[in-house]
Amino acid sequence: MAWMYTHTPTICLFLVMYYLIVMMPILGETLPHSHSQVEPKSNCHRSSSPGLVIGPHRLERVSRFEPCSPNANRTETPPSRKLLNRNQARVHSINKKQNRHSYSYRLSDNGYDAINSDSGSFTVKISLGTPPQDYNLIVDTGSSWTWVRCQSCTKGCTSSDPPYDPSKSSCQGTLRNPFYVAYGDNSFTRGIWGCDTLNIDDLGNIANFQFGCGQVNIDPDGENFGGAAGYLGLGKGDFSLASQSGTSMQMFSYFVPENSGNGDLHFGDKAGAKSNTCSNQFVPLVQGDDQEKYYIDLVDISVDGNKLNVPWTESTSRGTIIDSGTVITRLPEEVYTVFRDAFRQFMSSYTLLEQDPLELLDTCYSLVGVEEFLLPEIKFHFGQESTIDVTLSKRGAIWKNNDTISCLAFAATGGNSIIGIVQQRGFNVLYDLDGGRIGFGTN
Repeated sequence: MAWMYTHTPTICLFLVMYYLIVMMPILGETLPHSHSQVEPKSNCHRSSSPGLVIGPHRLERVSRFEPCSPNANRTETPPSRKLLNRNQARVHSINKKQNRHSYSYRLSDNGYDAINSDSGSFTVKISLGTPPQDYNLIVDTGSSWTWVRCQSCTKGCTSSDPPYDPSKSSCQGTLRNPFYVAYGDNSFTRGIWGCDTLNIDDLGNIANFQFGCGQVNIDPDGENFGGAAGYLGLGKGDFSLASQSGTSMQMFSYFVPENSGNGDLHFGDKAGAKSNTCSNQFVPLVQGDDQEKYYIDLVDISVDGNKLNVPWTESTSRGTIIDSGTVITRLPEEVYTVFRDAFRQFMSSYTLLEQDPLELLDTCYSLVGVEEFLLPEIKFHFGQESTIDVTLSKRGAIWKNNDTISCLAFAATGGNSIIGIVQQRGFNVLYDLDGGRIGFGTN
């Protein structure tokens, strides 16, 4: 989204704002199969797929807590409750934006840009700088801002990748404006805004790529951004990777594996080629309240072949956000209640836990003594005049809390519906920006 530049009438106001914002002290999943658990791989095995491709170039995608990720040395993944509660902050941040009648991202008088977003769930390896240096970045389709940890970092500097050295920038003249990104879970980064050459596998580059160089990087939950070096913004804003890379970047796709392991992420012609190998269902993009995010038109849901005729209202039918950084799908409360009750009816032969083990998920089942855990088929119906039906993977319906408890991987929200990354498992998701559509492909 474009910035709005403003001018301050007095130098005093400038100095006060600069002090308050720049100089102020810094306060300090694997889902189950229907009846069996899939053990995660303990060793890193790189995928033989070409990874994330920009034109002829590629990046590798790994899950944040899988063996190939920069966070692989952790002894355990974040507990379900902590992970879901943390991600709930992202949803609150998104819905807060939806409630505004009009807004813009404003470049404040001292040059500080205030942005709200949240962390993503997957990382890719890119190369940036002169000479090129590899960085593992979190992928986020809900934000347009790319940043890496800076060599002049003073807080939150630990990463498996070396910090970026702005003194070696190929376009040093731009490394002047302050940079600030705040996320819905109260994590944030601040530093300087600049540019350099984005390199990918030594096969090509994007010159004058603009990004943030984070000098203070705070993750209040102590997760340190999953050990990643920063973020790769794939939203619709003016400073996203797609927007900065020209017409060749108007298509990208990612595959979210059902099991633990590597998926892949492609841009340009390779995204189209990957899509051509799949059986695709294309859903038109629609206009939403937040111009930085991607919206599609979810009109109904089916459970076990029965269309629910869910009760959309004027305020909740303004499009559904599809987001790589939201973990589980959120539905407006009235819609969620109808959907949840239909799911519970199908699952009535299993023991529904009276006390929810997870605050966010209210439909959890005991698997003690259960040999086969059968789930209903769930379909999303998109579009008004010509309906497109997309059947979710079984692993896109259930969140595994532990070996004996599984929960419906949906939750209610007070705002717009959001399709999370769990419900995208098993799909090659294609973002065709020129065509104005999103494709859900299966092999």
